[in-house]
Amino acid sequence: MEAFVDLDTRKIAIKKQPLFSQLTEAETEELANLLEEKRYAAGEVLVTEGDRVDSFFLIITGDADVRVNIIHDHKIDTKSVAVLKTGQAIGLKDRGFYSVTGLRTATVSALTDMIVLRMSTAEFHGFALSHSHVSEIMHKNAASVWDVKE
Repeated sequence: MEAFVDLDTRKIAIKKQPLFSQLTEAETEELANLLEEKRYAAGEVLVTEGDRVDSFFLIITGDADVRVNIIHDHKIDTKSVAVLKTGQAIGLKDRGFYSVTGLRTATVSALTDMIVLRMSTAEFHGFALSHSHVSEIMHKNAASVWDVKE
């Protein structure tokens, strides 16, 4: 697959995420080079509710529908709870990509054709461990998620 997303676009996508806003220029560029470009056609599922959280995505182009399963009257209904657009992330919050259960909390499907940048959580943790500055940001964010006093 031919790459479409240039380095500058990757760096802009990274800097839009609050979690990554404190990265140095060198760290941002290194992270940008580690992201894997993926394409999804409208209707394709990117992640499924209940699956293990193993990656995050940065949306470069396109829209995605976020749906959750709701149990009602002994039936499982699916409800759309959000539409994610260009510049937003899947599986990444301002404080990290932590999950209490380690499982996806929603199914995300492409509403339109999409181009995303993907990184596995294992790959990101390797990146973070190799940069003390990034590890420090992650630890502070983890502490704030769990309201831990340092």
